[in-house]
Amino acid sequence: MTRLSPWRSFALAALLLLVLGAPARAQEPAPPPSAFPPLPATGCDVGPVTNFLAADATQPGVINLVFFGAQGTSVEFFECADDKLLPLGTLAGPAAEGTQLLEATQWDCDRPSRSFVARAVVPDGTLVAGAYSVRTGSCASRFEVRVPRRVAPGKVARVRVIDGWGIGDFKPRLCIAPPRGDKVCSVIGFKKAVTIRTRRFRAEMKGRWQVELRVDKARVRRTIAVGGEPAKAPPVVLATGDSTMQGVDNFLADELGDAGTVRSDIRVGTGIGKSDWQAIAEGQVKRNKPRFSVISLGVNEGFPMTTPDGASVECCGEPWIAEYVRRVRAMMATYRRKGDGRVLWLTLPLPRDGGPRTESITAVNAAIVQAGEGMEGVSVLRMDSIFTPNGFAEVIRYRGRYIRVRTADGIHLNVSGTAIAAKVIAEAIRKLQK
Repeated sequence: MTRLSPWRSFALAALLLLVLGAPARAQEPAPPPSAFPPLPATGCDVGPVTNFLAADATQPGVINLVFFGAQGTSVEFFECADDKLLPLGTLAGPAAEGTQLLEATQWDCDRPSRSFVARAVVPDGTLVAGAYSVRTGSCASRFEVRVPRRVAPGKVARVRVIDGWGIGDFKPRLCIAPPRGDKVCSVIGFKKAVTIRTRRFRAEMKGRWQVELRVDKARVRRTIAVGGEPAKAPPVVLATGDSTMQGVDNFLADELGDAGTVRSDIRVGTGIGKSDWQAIAEGQVKRNKPRFSVISLGVNEGFPMTTPDGASVECCGEPWIAEYVRRVRAMMATYRRKGDGRVLWLTLPLPRDGGPRTESITAVNAAIVQAGEGMEGVSVLRMDSIFTPNGFAEVIRYRGRYIRVRTADGIHLNVSGTAIAAKVIAEAIRKLQK
């Protein structure tokens, strides 16, 4: 499945606002590290996890890292690969904010599941560390193949291959097969930073021509009708929401394969209670015209909301839930596209804290369930029932095995958790397609 992502903006800054309530600043040169204990000869243990490290992979092609609580001291960032620590950089940030390593590394077709650690020695001499895992796009979702749906016999057809990660430096194979006869394959070379390559061929033979891009074991297939009815385009699947959708979107693209086109639009740090998500939804529908909209949203709630009659309601009582229901139902109606779309809205697994965030997410889940009741074309997928049926849990039993599914922050799903969530969503979409 092709994965397109129009989101190219302030995701990392929004993540900082979520955690600290302060705007992000540009990274600064770091002083030489001092007083760091020796690194292990093997393994990736840089110390007990005491602080929050976040990996932001919402910008296709690159991963940004941010470590919180370094108090202005130097932070060492590493990737853990093959049980070894790969240094990514060392720098210091503002004392009261997170330390950012922007564009710490690139996505890699061969390693979509990535793990990172970071450490710092704070002014009192204490070693603090953090860890985070994220799932980026795979080869199957990296490239988009654009072809004309219909071409007149004898005319030239243009095939455009687009690297959605925007980094180039790759050599997939493009095969073009006529309705009868042998297919012709050739290597399409992308140099570094080259993102678009074009191939042309003359479509002499009537019938359906098959275009296939081979990226390692993955395949991206398109059909061109020559002298007949145009091939049916795969449905658009919009994957949107806050940081809880990160990673789920990439797994979903892999799960569905050529059955559709996933377009990812993740707005880290936003919430229905503090952001104009109705306007966001209307813009997404206008741009993408999704057949299926998958939404995971609500981890950044708890703010007072104003009702249409001007009353201010505080979280998280019945008046607040009622206003949240009203806003969610309006968004659901927008994503339904007057009956042309289907909506799959995810509830949220409960967090670890047991405090205000648990209270707000519990209220959000109740509102989502209420909003979906009786709405045609809307399905509420109960992620809270899958991952936290009896309250917060780091490990769940899934298909006969115990699997750790939560990140160190106690809020988000880890790589395994997002993979399970994507399977549930893909199964629901396939049932709706029957």
